[in-house]
Amino acid sequence: MDAKLLNKYIAGDALPEEKKEVIRWMKESEENREQLMQLHRVYNATIWNGNLQAEKTENKKPVMRYLWASIKIAAVVAMVAFIIHKEYQEYRIEHSAEMQIMTVPAGQRASLVLADGTIVWLNSNSTLKYPATGFHSKERKVILEGEGYFEVAHNEKHPFIVETEKYDIRVLGTTFNVSAYPNSGLFETSLIEGKVTVYQPDTQHEMTLKPHEKVEVKDGKLYKETFSSDNDFLWRMGIYSFKDEPLETVFRKLEQYYEVKIINKNEEIASRPCTGKFRQKEGIEHVMKVLQKYVKFNYIQDDEKNQIIIY
Repeated sequence: MDAKLLNKYIAGDALPEEKKEVIRWMKESEENREQLMQLHRVYNATIWNGNLQAEKTENKKPVMRYLWASIKIAAVVAMVAFIIHKEYQEYRIEHSAEMQIMTVPAGQRASLVLADGTIVWLNSNSTLKYPATGFHSKERKVILEGEGYFEVAHNEKHPFIVETEKYDIRVLGTTFNVSAYPNSGLFETSLIEGKVTVYQPDTQHEMTLKPHEKVEVKDGKLYKETFSSDNDFLWRMGIYSFKDEPLETVFRKLEQYYEVKIINKNEEIASRPCTGKFRQKEGIEHVMKVLQKYVKFNYIQDDEKNQIIIY
């Protein structure tokens, strides 16, 4: 397999046909999958090294301690997680006899390869729970709190299931995005390739998606619609994108991304459509100032209470 194509795939820049070619190659042998994981490690180390050079001298030792600890953990559990943000120091993995838990703090993001070859990107303030020793049951089941982008390794005999707070997603092998932050009232699943079924375990009410369809919850019910742009998934590259979304919805998403409480006391702007792109690393204060410029509102940022009040 061409190394340039593999690097392109790892960086998230591969075209759909190129992705399929890499996935087919990865499934051919255990050696191929291990080679891909090694390239992930190289990619990880390259990004980390480049970012560490830009850090101030007094910050280098703590960062290196986190880096060394993460490398040791990765070796023990035989998985890969690479960080694309220079200030990403708090990402952690909790290990137990049954489940492994990967937690991504607010303002960060990460990626890992599961034992079956499935690649998962995790957005800010998200948690993924998965079997510590690999998938050995009939179903390959993981639990997501937050937002994740999945490229699932195909296996007809062992469906892949993503459990969220209210809904589950069942697939055989496909690419999709799930946003399901606990206690947010927001749920959305978008299908990029393949086929998925979204269902509620208690009621067994389900909805099947085709490529470029998404389902979201409105007033407690699932609604399906089509989408044509991949902008919603740019968070994997550290970009938050909104297109004609009500400002109130944008505020709720920002609350999850940056783990801050946003209190809107200006009801007149709640339904105003918002379109724009923001870099994750620029932080919530920069995002608020840009929104304020175009929507015209005032706000107070209370760092002590970790909240923003809009009026």
